Amino acid sequence: MRHFDFRQRRRGATVVEFAIVAAAGLLLIYGLIVGATGVYRYQEVAHLAREGSRYAAMHGGLYQKDGIDKTSGVKTVASDDDIRSYLLPKAVALDKSKLTIHISWSAPSSITPKNIPTYTIAPSQVENQNYVTVSVTYEWKPEVFLLGPRKLTSTSTMPMSY
Repeated sequence: MRHFDFRQRRRGATVVEFAIVAAAGLLLIYGLIVGATGVYRYQEVAHLAREGSRYAAMHGGLYQKDGIDKTSGVKTVASDDDIRSYLLPKAVALDKSKLTIHISWSAPSSITPKNIPTYTIAPSQVENQNYVTVSVTYEWKPEVFLLGPRKLTSTSTMPMSY
């Protein structure tokens, strides 16, 4: 009987197997990193929408009537441009040129959008409430060449409480 040494025939097979497994492992790690950056950017967009609606709700119609601001001397109602200029410095991890901020004011038909909310005097009357909605959209192009650009969008609505 002859004795065959199978180890000689498998020389280099370990290198080929490692190349296949390493490529698959690196692709998996790269995909996880790209997915994590997408989740992080979406969280930034959602935070900007919440922060913008909070700022607009706090700087509404009653804000102007509340008194004089100690720093500038005058309190004014927040405009759409004021809200945008408040949010843009907070977008630290996003490309500001790909960021779109849309603000809409909703109110009963008898009240202007940035006006003071009317509250009830008698218990039988219904309270009218103004709302502000801030939508933030970000054009994100993933770092993977196979995926096209994605739109990350978040919307937040808050009552005008001040």
